[in-house]
Amino acid sequence: MSDDAIKSAAELAAERAAQVQEPEISGTQDTEASAGESPKDPTVQELQQRIASLTEELEATKDKSIRLIAEFDNFRKRNARDYADNLETAQGKAFSALFPVVDNFERAFAGADAEDWVPADPAGFAKGMRLIREQLRKILSDAGVEEIPSEGAVFDPNLHDALTQMPHDTVPADHVAAVHARGWKKGEKILRHAQVIVSTGPAT
Repeated sequence: MSDDAIKSAAELAAERAAQVQEPEISGTQDTEASAGESPKDPTVQELQQRIASLTEELEATKDKSIRLIAEFDNFRKRNARDYADNLETAQGKAFSALFPVVDNFERAFAGADAEDWVPADPAGFAKGMRLIREQLRKILSDAGVEEIPSEGAVFDPNLHDALTQMPHDTVPADHVAAVHARGWKKGEKILRHAQVIVSTGPAT
């Protein structure tokens, strides 16, 4: 084979190779160009639609919040009203239990308008007063109210209010020597501290 023939064959092969590579290059360039394109900007109409949608969602959220606030306010008022009703009912029951005690006091002091009045039967009067006292104590006990033990007990600031101190021959120091006003509790809740006089021990 001559040199010209060899050259012609080589040129033909090169042309065919170029023809095969050209579509591949073109496809690659098209892909790169497509990948390099920026996303399409939204139109004014699309933005307006988005704004309208967000505005609608905001209004719905505001309406829901207003309803929740109104419901909570109604709930608070209803609870306050129920509490007041329950408190009034409980107080009514407590006061009703005291009415018989008042009646007994009225009967005991019937005709005692005069300042110099004395009972015709002092012993019977004293007995009646003791019965009224026991009646009142029973009412308190039935309600779960108990007297705070105080006289002779160790002084406890959680239970007692110290009015003063005084020496005492038989009551040790820092113990209650006398009770000025009884203390009361219901369960663990202190209703009234006992007002007491605290001993300083024997006088020296």
